[in-house]
Amino acid sequence: MQMKTTSSGKRRSRRFIYAAIAAVSGVAMAAVPEVSNVTMEQAQDRLVTITYQLSDAPAVVTLDIQTNANVNAAANDPGWTSIGGEIVSTAKGDVWKKVSGKNTYTIKWRPDKSWRDENDEGFKIAANGARARVTAWPLDNTPDYMVVDVSAAAQPDTQRYYPSVDFLPGGVLSNTIYRTTTLLMRKIMARGVTWTMGSTTLETKRNAANEATHQVTLTNNYYIGVFPVTQDQWDLIQPSRLAPAYFNNAADRAMRPVENVSYNEIRNAANSTTANTAYDWPADPNPGSFLGKLRTKTGIDFDLPSEAQWEFAARAGNGDTKWGDGSGIMNTDTDENLDKLGRYERNGGKVQDGSSYANPEQSCGATNGTAVVGSYAPNSWGLYDTHGNVWEWCLDWYAADVTGIGGKVNIDPTTPANTLSGNPTSSADRASRGGRWSSAASLSRSASRNNARPTARGKDIGFRVTCTAGLQ
Repeated sequence: MQMKTTSSGKRRSRRFIYAAIAAVSGVAMAAVPEVSNVTMEQAQDRLVTITYQLSDAPAVVTLDIQTNANVNAAANDPGWTSIGGEIVSTAKGDVWKKVSGKNTYTIKWRPDKSWRDENDEGFKIAANGARARVTAWPLDNTPDYMVVDVSAAAQPDTQRYYPSVDFLPGGVLSNTIYRTTTLLMRKIMARGVTWTMGSTTLETKRNAANEATHQVTLTNNYYIGVFPVTQDQWDLIQPSRLAPAYFNNAADRAMRPVENVSYNEIRNAANSTTANTAYDWPADPNPGSFLGKLRTKTGIDFDLPSEAQWEFAARAGNGDTKWGDGSGIMNTDTDENLDKLGRYERNGGKVQDGSSYANPEQSCGATNGTAVVGSYAPNSWGLYDTHGNVWEWCLDWYAADVTGIGGKVNIDPTTPANTLSGNPTSSADRASRGGRWSSAASLSRSASRNNARPTARGKDIGFRVTCTAGLQ
């Protein structure tokens, strides 16, 4: 591990010590309880204790530990720098969660256990050369990342919050819990942002019939899954239908996306593909469905994303003719830029035999068929597999022309069996997005749209989840 430099610019190792440590409170934010009276002390056994106080209202609290070459630096001196979020994430106590109801809050941290150099020795800091930075987040604008336990021992309302990907314990890809026993959620700042949904003729492989451009302004921020839901995560929530996926090779099924699951069994039905219109959005999901059980287990209002939410997150601020990382769409069946971002027909999805491509065997490993989620690069907002791998169900009824609804969920909230245009949907399809392992590059574009009966189960369609961004 590389250490931040001291005032002399040289790395110092051996024993980690603190002396007369400086401490500061978090940045003041509107409608956020004020953080005050921050202290930090280290005992002889090297345990660091941080205390702080909040005003009356509750808040989500995060922590950073910073160092500065100038031990007399002011609180706003740009020389202060974090020692590294993942190192600090091992802190325990009144941190990484919603806190309230105490006069003084306490955080415990063992730097000698988590902050070590390449020789496995602790670092040494000059007197007054470190400080704790405690930040309070408002309940309607919680931190950028949320980790939700879905293991067998999970309890409601125990989610943890972290201010950036760098703070995630163990690292987003190296710690497999984010793809097996927890859901990793990324906050999308969408409220009031006007953007262009759909594609133009510059994307020459587009489907002109259902990708017309239109302006959309979303009304709320939201969290969305960093990964599609995996087979392990499905099994933890819906044990009455274990291992439904087609690609279930025992060696790597755990972190492959779950597929072969219908819209209805995800949201509207209890372990069945049969529709129950009483649970159509905006009603809550059926308590026996995957989402219903997930809500009960976590206490969080999980749901499927709307088409607009899905496309906004997949684009990650990159517009027409761009993949979600900002690289250019090549408008060819094989796209070297997409090769880096997701599984599709011609980068491992199908098996190549000369100039033709064939579907792989059901028992194939993750080098063919679906890939282990997170195998490819993320988009600009840190989301994986938004291009290719599996289509992802969305909330909406499908309609070819959605230009007139301004990004709203395509369900009439007063008559959920209808679309917003008033057409009955007794034989209609639900929308899905993102492309699949078995198709050419063009179907993996952010604007590409697909549709399937809500009863349909297929080896090329799965989902990711969303929820409200905030605790109120």
